[in-house]
Amino acid sequence: MMRLVFSFSNFKDVTYKKNVIASHQRGRGDPYGLEKWIAAALAGPRNDGIFRTFILRTKGEEGFSLLELSIVLIIIGILGGLSLPLLTAQIQRAALIKTRSHQEYVLGAIAAHVEKNKRFPCPAAPQGIGNEYGVSQLHCRGQRAKGIVPFKTLGISEVYSQDGFKRLMTYVVEPEFAKVDTTLQNESGGYITLLREDGSNVLAPPLITDHNPNSVALLLISHGGSGIGSFIGKGQTGKIQGDNVFPHKRENLDDNFTFIESSQSDDILRWESRDQFLKHYVKLR
Repeated sequence: MMRLVFSFSNFKDVTYKKNVIASHQRGRGDPYGLEKWIAAALAGPRNDGIFRTFILRTKGEEGFSLLELSIVLIIIGILGGLSLPLLTAQIQRAALIKTRSHQEYVLGAIAAHVEKNKRFPCPAAPQGIGNEYGVSQLHCRGQRAKGIVPFKTLGISEVYSQDGFKRLMTYVVEPEFAKVDTTLQNESGGYITLLREDGSNVLAPPLITDHNPNSVALLLISHGGSGIGSFIGKGQTGKIQGDNVFPHKRENLDDNFTFIESSQSDDILRWESRDQFLKHYVKLR
């Protein structure tokens, strides 16, 4: 509370002195009373010696001690430490959901391309620049069967060529299904080998009577939160590198066409076999 102390001298107007003191008393407890009292004191009648000193000082100032502030900061730190793992898990979950959504969107765009062109699109070259970036290659034999999503050819936003971690997804296609003048129902694949975590093939072995066995048609790979194995893209041929890579993850980023669907890796795979893709996604005329 603010307190004003006056030293009065040569008061000739006793009535004025009483009025000032009365104004001061009425102002106690009122946050605006102090200002009114000062205004009344300065505006009232006085002579040259009315105020000898005018001193303003404070008493009973309120605030926090260093100990109290330290306790508050410690509590905030504890709460922050407890909530950080939950926040991290929520961010990872949101990225996973977005990745799955983008993979499904790309599959739908590929299906539209297959219906129109009667063949799968080749991947886009990650080292492409300018107008070539994001455009499907004309042929995709050998290593060209692995690249990035050809978002321009598919007519979709570049955003969908990335996963929920904002890194480029790897697109792999069976070369026999992407060649010109192909007949998808009659083509034999087998270039892509996709294994389960236990080392077995994701598809059942063909029967002796099966003259056109089913095979993996395409594969979309998000390289997870670590991003290790993702194409850098936009004119660069390299991939994001890392140390101490788990063997299953290493299999998904090397140059061969054997891949592993494993829970021991942060890779997120979305694949379709030829028969299932043509049945559920495409209506060939």
